[in-house]
Amino acid sequence: MPRILITNDDGIYSKGLRAAVEAVKDLGEVYVVAPLFQRSASGRAMTLHRPLRAKLVDVPGAKVAYGIDGTPTDCVIFALARFTDFNLAISGINLGENLSTEITVSGTASAAIEAATNGIPSIAISLEVSREKYKFGEGSEVDFSTASHFLRKVARAVLRDGLPEGVDMLNVNVPDDATEETGIAVTRLAHRMYRPTIEERIDPKGNPYYWIVGRKCREFEPGTDAYALKVERKVSVTPINIDMTARVDLREVERLF
Repeated sequence: MPRILITNDDGIYSKGLRAAVEAVKDLGEVYVVAPLFQRSASGRAMTLHRPLRAKLVDVPGAKVAYGIDGTPTDCVIFALARFTDFNLAISGINLGENLSTEITVSGTASAAIEAATNGIPSIAISLEVSREKYKFGEGSEVDFSTASHFLRKVARAVLRDGLPEGVDMLNVNVPDDATEETGIAVTRLAHRMYRPTIEERIDPKGNPYYWIVGRKCREFEPGTDAYALKVERKVSVTPINIDMTARVDLREVERLF
């Protein structure tokens, strides 16, 4: 029976993670290792300067589930050390879309990337949410049923056929108004989704403090994940290769030196 690892960055108590387990529990033996707390935007950070703590958590449909007081990348490393190998890794279902080259910031995508670096076919899946305040909660207000449908469809295909040569993971984004009949677009990454900046505010003692905030881009190039999701209202599936070496004649770079 295939062995499936499920993780996320919203935390082990997220409704989206429970929905992911429910979607694939009959496709294989499901193991869950996920952060105990919200770890969005943690990228590929790993914990090196303190010990990790692990807690067994009851997740219906999973053979075993651990909550880790670390990052999504920590969770994948822990899972591989504890349970050896997997046939598929799934990260999500995330609250809020993960689009563009900014997926390197995403804890959701980064967990899938970490699994992919270990040769495990991986899926990162995210659900667009209609209200910003839902993005960093546990998802109790959000309906994951359609995203679960597409996760099951993609996971079953990957388990059956594997990923195409040169593809290490799939980054999937589902519109919040999608139905089971919504079309799928195979896309490339948009250049960026947000333009980050800093807001300065003043605390009650008169000292400045700062928030990193992001302003959404409004226009996207056709063929990109952001265009498919935001303009065409399709499910975006982006094939990702973790080798970020530029596809150029290396001799052209040598001439620089």
